Amino acid sequence: MTPPTRTTVEKFYEHVGAGDIAGVVALLADDFHWDIPGDTETVPWLGKRNTPEAVQEFFAHMGNHVDRKSFDIDRIVVEGEDAVVLGRASVLVRATGKLMDTLFAVHVVVGVDGRIRRFVMFEDSWHVSAAMRP
Repeated sequence: MTPPTRTTVEKFYEHVGAGDIAGVVALLADDFHWDIPGDTETVPWLGKRNTPEAVQEFFAHMGNHVDRKSFDIDRIVVEGEDAVVLGRASVLVRATGKLMDTLFAVHVVVGVDGRIRRFVMFEDSWHVSAAMRP
């Protein structure tokens, strides 16, 4: 049986693009691990989250601070339950007027049930933090 990794990751990003946070949360396993390392004091949406409410908070913080200019996925590489998503995001920080334009890589692990067990995003955290500071 082929793991549903690619399908789940594609659905995840479809939900993100549509602003369907309930759809995103529904794809998370009961014991998921979510982490976006970086300066959590300056950038409130960064850090570790392990509850559906905390992931909803992640999207709320993003929505309260930035306006999306572009979000492009260049490639999804899948091997078994692991996927690596490569792309670029560009957002305008409302408070500073600065453009946050960063390449990113995300490691996603999908269980055999089609739910996300691990989501770890890597980006230029220095650039992200600098864009949030006046």
